[in-house]
Amino acid sequence: MSNELELLPLHKLGAWKDEQTSGKINFGLFLPGVSEKGKYELFVRVIHEKDQFLQDIPPIDFEMEHSIDPAYGDYWSATINIEAKAKLKSFSAWGTPGKYAYRYCLKTPKIQSLLTGLSTPLPGNLGLGNYLLSLSGTNTIRGTKMNWNGKPLS
Repeated sequence: MSNELELLPLHKLGAWKDEQTSGKINFGLFLPGVSEKGKYELFVRVIHEKDQFLQDIPPIDFEMEHSIDPAYGDYWSATINIEAKAKLKSFSAWGTPGKYAYRYCLKTPKIQSLLTGLSTPLPGNLGLGNYLLSLSGTNTIRGTKMNWNGKPLS
């Protein structure tokens, strides 16, 4: 057994744009011991940053799928489609470029309401009580170019 720590696969964590399909966003999270066998359900709750304080526009919950990663165990993921035609209200900013706030929500068999505020391993930006994913410009969380406050990391 090696004493060297293995790094988590960053390409499977957090939120990132699907570079091959326009309007698709991927989410991924490892939650050891949290599986469908335990009757857990995990959701990602998403809302456009401009809509988050409008009472008429609630965030949209997307159910995440559970799988077993051979190296790390319980893994939850979802791919969502952000299109303007899917918006709930005509005045919503949903489907437009900008920042989308998201958070992970867990439903357990013991508690009827959703537990919100699960941490994400790669929160690109923090919003008010949420993590933000920018859909305008480059994704500074994934790929080879990483930025901190607009400055490249080397």
